[in-house]
Amino acid sequence: MKQDLRIGFLPLTDCAVLVAAQERGFFEKYGLNVTLQREVSWANIRDRVAFGELDAAHMLAPMPLAATLGIDGLGIPMQTAVSIGLNGSAITLSSALMQGVRTHFPEYLHTSPLRATGLKALLGRGPQRKLVLGCVYPFSQHYYLLRAWLQDGGLEIGQDVEVRVIPPSQMVSALTAGEIDGYCAGEPWNQAAVQRGVGCVAVSSYGLWHNGPEKVVGVTQAWAEANPQLHLALVKALLEAAVWADDRHNRAKLAEMLACPQYLDVPLELIRAPLLGRYRYAADEPERFLPDFNVFARYAANFPWRSHGRYFLRQMLAAGQLAEPVADENALLASVYRTELYRQAADALGYPYPTGDEIPMLDCTTPWVLHEASQPIAMGSNHIALPQLRGG
Repeated sequence: MKQDLRIGFLPLTDCAVLVAAQERGFFEKYGLNVTLQREVSWANIRDRVAFGELDAAHMLAPMPLAATLGIDGLGIPMQTAVSIGLNGSAITLSSALMQGVRTHFPEYLHTSPLRATGLKALLGRGPQRKLVLGCVYPFSQHYYLLRAWLQDGGLEIGQDVEVRVIPPSQMVSALTAGEIDGYCAGEPWNQAAVQRGVGCVAVSSYGLWHNGPEKVVGVTQAWAEANPQLHLALVKALLEAAVWADDRHNRAKLAEMLACPQYLDVPLELIRAPLLGRYRYAADEPERFLPDFNVFARYAANFPWRSHGRYFLRQMLAAGQLAEPVADENALLASVYRTELYRQAADALGYPYPTGDEIPMLDCTTPWVLHEASQPIAMGSNHIALPQLRGG
């Protein structure tokens, strides 16, 4: 008998692994009868998983940790045994704001990645006002990347910038209405702003941290303890789907799936081009080649690295989201990041898996090989562009 599962997701390109698992039959292969349920916001995802209305969900990478720490407003412990993607988001600014920097401070447009120093200079030339930037959720890689990028340019959240929490799919309409000056969100919502001519991408998440953490599939700890075999089957299905989704030969078909009304319900080209490594920063610029804009399985992308949890703890502390350091980090991370369950699933599938729980933070700008694994694993660059992302 098939096991029924309700899994929530937000309409973002990086729900791709869930969609692939459903549409290509990987859930069914492992005896799972899955209903994928589109939600409107990350807070909705949190609430519905916490109260059992969803069995699992597409989550921002820091969400299970914030829930277990009790700082997310609910405090119902959660965990993850699988990541479903690296990279995939960007900081987009209004076209008017970017034009102001181009006109008055073009000298600040020649760095790679683009720094926020041009924004700082632009704010300094007129009547003082705060920038208003959208962010998808307080406990998100988006918030930590945005905060680091602004700080690097001499801007402080609270003093120079107001950050408003807005669901990803509502960012473009808020930007068009002039309610915000920009935002940090996942695709296809940056490309949608570029296509409409209302926004320009300032920097991609890959530009700030090559192959940094992005999304996971999360469950409550209570659900995981009550359903160990079901959880294992779910992880196996997701691992097979991630490998399928990461194959370049499958990306065009994947884009067609994602564009369907029940998933993202947006024009196909907004999804297809970035999935194929073609990314547009502004309507009047040619596409740039970003082959790793979305990584679904390569570079040990699916492993729930506890070192990512350590990074999130540093960022939460630096952002004032944690009042003091966690007393026993190791115990906390072991409860949230289920590395042993991942290894069990990967081993059953014959996939290579890391044998250590912490990825070496080598700051490599070139490909490298992870030897602390069941088989050597090819890894991509993990360069971090901003010091604020290294030390918190």
